[in-house]
Amino acid sequence: MDNSNKIVPPHLNAEIYRTDTTGTNTISYLDYIAIHSDGSVLVGSSELTGRYWNGGVSVYKSIANAKCIQTEEKRSIPLSSGTADGCFIGTSTKVLTCEDSGAVTVWTNKNDAWNQWKEEISVAEHDNAALAVDCLEPERLYVTTGADGNAKVWDVTDMICIRNYSAAHSMSINALSVRPKSTTNFATGSMDQYVTLWDDNVDKPVLEVLKNDCCIRCLSWIDENRLVVGDEAGLLRLLDIRNLETEIKITEFPAPVHKLAVHPDGDKVAVCCDTKIVTVCQVEENSEPKVIYHDRHMHSNFVRGAAWDIEDKTTLHTVGWNGELKSHNVSFD
Repeated sequence: MDNSNKIVPPHLNAEIYRTDTTGTNTISYLDYIAIHSDGSVLVGSSELTGRYWNGGVSVYKSIANAKCIQTEEKRSIPLSSGTADGCFIGTSTKVLTCEDSGAVTVWTNKNDAWNQWKEEISVAEHDNAALAVDCLEPERLYVTTGADGNAKVWDVTDMICIRNYSAAHSMSINALSVRPKSTTNFATGSMDQYVTLWDDNVDKPVLEVLKNDCCIRCLSWIDENRLVVGDEAGLLRLLDIRNLETEIKITEFPAPVHKLAVHPDGDKVAVCCDTKIVTVCQVEENSEPKVIYHDRHMHSNFVRGAAWDIEDKTTLHTVGWNGELKSHNVSFD
């Protein structure tokens, strides 16, 4: 075999790499789903390749339209970074996105002839990725948390941060949930192993709900007093802020618990972990928690987001890194 003695100058390699457009097809890793009361569907994705780490958000008129997701299609809202969470603001023509760049952005669609989404206002006050968002007061007050350990309350009418909990946690805040029937209370869970209750009227934490022995990955209120918490060890537990000495183990998974979706009736919670499995647990106040649904076949990659259907209360919709939206018929009998 003849050996090639040709030497390619490094600057020519750089030029070839700069102009090369092969192998840059974007793969959409679907990260979350939100469903508006009018049936519109919001799906956020991080679109990662070796050279580009972008993201995008797609808005569909219905679940039926969302099921026709094509991984290579153009997103309704293209982003220059990934997005970990987002939500509708009031109507289905206005959304808020949390971005890996630290930006929190409001987008609007005027439903004109062009039907294009436009950036209304954007601020980048998180010093690292913005990871979660929840609503305190519809169409006005929203709270976000980030990898910088900060929690911020926003007045989205002018996109002004009206309260900044600087160093709310010492590490990344993955989990956020506003307390039901409250416009001031919310709970956060962090990689620093703490679950903390906050009040928008108070500068400091109201209550240290839990000091765990590993990272908190997700949490969600079942009702005004009970909180479901999932951690890095795969443990899903139920806490009651009226009696913090007692906690109930719901179930345990073989992988970290990633995200929760509480049923509108409040007694069931859908769970997705760092696996392709979807689980639904029943958590009634006066009975032992139990698993009532378990699926490991619909998704071929990690499940990242879940939302209950608006009309059919027995249907759960999930999205994942296989780029597809799946619907699960959950029997409550």
